[in-house]
Amino acid sequence: MKDKFKGLFAGLLVGTMVTGGTIYAANTKSIQVTFDNLKFMVDGVQKKSSSGQPFFYQGTTYVPLRFAAEATGKDIQYDSKNKTIWIGKKVGSFKYLSEMDYARAEGIATKMDTSGFYQQFFINQWNDTWNNKKGPLKIAGKEYLHGFAADLGRVYSEETAILYYNLDGKYSKLTGFAGIDDVSKNSASTGYLTIYGDDTELYKSKGLIGGDYAEPVDIDLKGVAKLKIEFSIDMNDDNDSAAVDFVEAKIIQ
Repeated sequence: MKDKFKGLFAGLLVGTMVTGGTIYAANTKSIQVTFDNLKFMVDGVQKKSSSGQPFFYQGTTYVPLRFAAEATGKDIQYDSKNKTIWIGKKVGSFKYLSEMDYARAEGIATKMDTSGFYQQFFINQWNDTWNNKKGPLKIAGKEYLHGFAADLGRVYSEETAILYYNLDGKYSKLTGFAGIDDVSKNSASTGYLTIYGDDTELYKSKGLIGGDYAEPVDIDLKGVAKLKIEFSIDMNDDNDSAAVDFVEAKIIQ
């Protein structure tokens, strides 16, 4: 049996209880599961779960999420108000930048609402039917649910994508990751993400290369009224485009 490692948050899975071999979930159908006395090995050391039994369902092994997190040294918290499970570091109230209204777009960032050849800027996923680029944003094999992809250099060599946001000094920090999307991981071009606050440069990535892991972004925004985010590339070949991603960008109050 090929098992995948998934978690159920014991004690925090609202409206669900385990009785014998059947799980009953509120407003859903019951399912039949198989319990087994499994051993947990973490880095070669056996660990014991005190937060529930593992079970099998449709070829997948489910274990208590609290145990999985704590066994690997992570704190775990449940935010019932926002229906969010936090594993590891918890940040304050935040918004995903890709879900906020921007104040203005420039360059190829204006080409996000059309389809086909002229669409070069994508939010949260690829949907480029002309060039057969579809699916999640991905950097070095890791998929991300939120963010931006700027497909630069497709039409001319000095393309940039720029987004502006009006923050009015209401936010304290911007975090995320920058990298070259796997759709252009073999590109010879080097990408850059540059971020400005009130016309002052707050951050510039190192040269981003296809296949490299995403670079963490962590910027102090205290007092910043206007945010500017710029995507750019240095083309090493006149015909070599590259997609610069800014993913999991969170703006924190």
